[in-house]
This record gives sequence, structure tokens and C-alpha cells, in this order.
Amino acid sequence: MKVLVADDQPDSLELLRELLTVYNFELKVAPTGLEAIRIGLKWEPDLLITDIAMPDADGRHVASRLKLSLPALVAIAVSGTPLNTDFESAEDLVFDEYFVKPINWARLHAVLMRHGAKVVEPGGAQLFGAEPDDDVPTTAAARLDGDPDPAR
Repeated sequence: MKVLVADDQPDSLELLRELLTVYNFELKVAPTGLEAIRIGLKWEPDLLITDIAMPDADGRHVASRLKLSLPALVAIAVSGTPLNTDFESAEDLVFDEYFVKPINWARLHAVLMRHGAKVVEPGGAQLFGAEPDDDVPTTAAARLDGDPDPAR
């Protein structure tokens, strides 16, 4: 599986790159939205993980542009700002999944596994708080921010 990660924050980009090494991915990263589009159109990834707020081309534009050429692309948004929960904007519908920072790693693991990821490092799934065969809930009841206390 080919995965492209786009984020203009170097720390976030490096963290995602490092955590995704436990999967059997061909992985490329892009520090800007325009670079993600350039790489994606040439390399044709299966999955995109993109930040929303990037200065040159936001994640919605990146995902929309790549899906024009790659309709089977799975697009995952990662953002510090929640999407409109009513999904009133057609731009928001371009994403198959949406994560609010800080990322709930167990939920991300479950999403990646559902889309065909394979863990290659023994014990790698424990980094995410889940065994490879765990069925981590991805329903609305699951917390997006990883906070186990719903009262907060």
C-alpha cells in the first residue's frame, strides 16, 4: 500500500512518518499541499493523510485534486480544528475519515487496518493501544481526541 502524508508542521510530519513505520507501507511525505499534489499525481498513492490548514494549498484542495485523478484514493484529514459536524460543506465530504489533533492512535490504527494496512513490526500495534486483531470502535461514540473521559 502506498501512503502519502502531507503536513506543513515538521514535528507532526515526522511523528506520523515514525509511527507509520510499523505498517507495510511505501511511504512518502510532503511538507506542503502543493508538494503533496505533485507527488500524488506522479506516484499515485492508495491513501492520503493530510493536515487541513496548510498555507499554499489546504488539505481539502489536496484531497479534491488527487481524487479527480485517483478516485479510489482513501483520504484522511488530520486537523487541529473540527470539521462542521453537519457536513454542510461539500469540501468536507472529500474525506473518508477525519481526525482532530491530538490523534487518537488506536482509532487511526483501526482505520488503517480497515483500509488494508498490515503491521510488520512485532508488537507495533501496542504503540497504538490495540492488538492487531482488536476491533477498536470508530463510531460517533469513539472520542476523536483520545481523551477517555467524556465529561471533559
